[in-house]
Amino acid sequence: MTKLLVNIFLILALLFGTPPISGELTSAIKAGDANKISAFFGESVDLNIPENEGVYSKTQAKLILKTFFLKNQPSDFSVVHNGDSKNNSHYSIGNLKTNKGMYRVYILYKEQSGTTTVLELRIESDE
Repeated sequence: MTKLLVNIFLILALLFGTPPISGELTSAIKAGDANKISAFFGESVDLNIPENEGVYSKTQAKLILKTFFLKNQPSDFSVVHNGDSKNNSHYSIGNLKTNKGMYRVYILYKEQSGTTTVLELRIESDE
């Protein structure tokens, strides 16, 4: 009986759990590819990175990210936590390793019809 309950719980967790962030987005962050990252933005995005904080258009956010990655060349990115947020949105928290140090990355996103839309992107120094 215990095995049955555990199996049911695992199946429900898989069906209704937090969808992991897109592997394509993870790879783009790891590569520091602002063009590919911005493809996941809606018309505007809440962006909070060192020296820039605010709500920006997709084009503005792409340029800001490009500048950040030129100054901070990424060498690795890994997601350490996924979770659910309000209004059917989800979040992922990860660690970004660059030539200038470690950063904590927070991504708030929505999944609709198999499409990931980033609502908020925060990159904060982890030091």
